[in-house]
Amino acid sequence: MNAVLLGSAALLGLLGFFEPCTIATHTLFAVRAHGSSRRWADLALLTGARAATLCAAFAGAAALGLQDIAPLFGAAILFVIGAIYLVSAKVYLPVPHIQLYRLLPGGTGLSEPLKLGLTLPACTLPLIIVVGLLAALSRDLWAGALAGLLFALMLTAPTIWFSVRGTTESGRSTLARAAHLSHYLTTLLLWGGAVVTLATRA
Repeated sequence: MNAVLLGSAALLGLLGFFEPCTIATHTLFAVRAHGSSRRWADLALLTGARAATLCAAFAGAAALGLQDIAPLFGAAILFVIGAIYLVSAKVYLPVPHIQLYRLLPGGTGLSEPLKLGLTLPACTLPLIIVVGLLAALSRDLWAGALAGLLFALMLTAPTIWFSVRGTTESGRSTLARAAHLSHYLTTLLLWGGAVVTLATRA
């Protein structure tokens, strides 16, 4: 279970970057950070805030725990979430970002890197739910925390890359195409997971 949890956290975290509502804000952040003298400090704040948030979330899910669920129910969850991604490729779904910094006293006055790190983009929420469920099923506090760290690092890694290397016109065009295709890739991945879930428990 822990191998599935950690592998899913890394893969879904990276995939989360290429979702449209994530790639737009993070590419803009990378462009600004690339020419800033505070680049490394800002990247550290973004990564640290995001890692702390997701480590706490997934460790909390593991601590709460969840008994084994029926393969059919697990597959149904993956299928439904995949269908949501497929529909959202054509129809705008008004799901807001989860801006956790607004819960903090004076949170709106925090620096932009901290606010971005304390925001869960709307289009990554289903992926976070999947990893959270896996963490709850593992009932392993440390595995949940490690899954949070992996998800955060993989979600942030492309932002760090583009902040350091910069972006070109062709690179931005490639990212735009990736954002367009990400809904379909995510759907296929989740539906594939649903099929594997049924097959391995048959």
